[in-house]
Amino acid sequence: MRGRIMKNLKSLTGIGAMLCTLAVYSGCQTNKNAATQQTNSSKPKGPSKKFSQVVLKVDYVIPTVGISEYTLITDDLEAQRKDAEAIMLRKKDMPLAVQRHDAALFNSWCARDFVARGENEFLGSRDEYIEDRVNATWNVLDARYENLVLQFFGETALLTYRNIVKEKDEKGVPTTWLYTWADVWVKENGEWKVAAIYVIDSKKA
Repeated sequence: MRGRIMKNLKSLTGIGAMLCTLAVYSGCQTNKNAATQQTNSSKPKGPSKKFSQVVLKVDYVIPTVGISEYTLITDDLEAQRKDAEAIMLRKKDMPLAVQRHDAALFNSWCARDFVARGENEFLGSRDEYIEDRVNATWNVLDARYENLVLQFFGETALLTYRNIVKEKDEKGVPTTWLYTWADVWVKENGEWKVAAIYVIDSKKA
């Protein structure tokens, strides 16, 4: 009898070990399937877009604003060209407003919720920015633009570029600055306006 009991205990022990192994395996498979499902759910649905870059000319010449062309990154040139032209037409008003200290011109392109950030400067509203620029004691004489690149993200657009700015500082001393910028444009009441300006890099020439 004792031998039979021991034999049954061994059988139960073996079954218990098998059940533990199955439980661990089942848990591993569940975790693996969950991870696979999460990976699959994070993949974009549908085909991805194919983008190209197109160099376009501007149709204006302004002696103190050196913009001649820009690159549009697009997946639909026909659909986005009109908006691109509207942005680039308004773009020229940005340096002109600074050169002229013209509040009305600033108001024409600053979005309602506008911010500007330099490496050592932050202006957190359109009113603060416009007041600062209109009352500035330094003067921008000329701005040359390079490597202008524009891309749309729905009703928002990103414009990046470099420029060479010739100015006179507060003491009237001529200075040349090299800047790299990023502008965020938004459509506001049917018009493209600037929501944010960020200085990425700046240094004296």
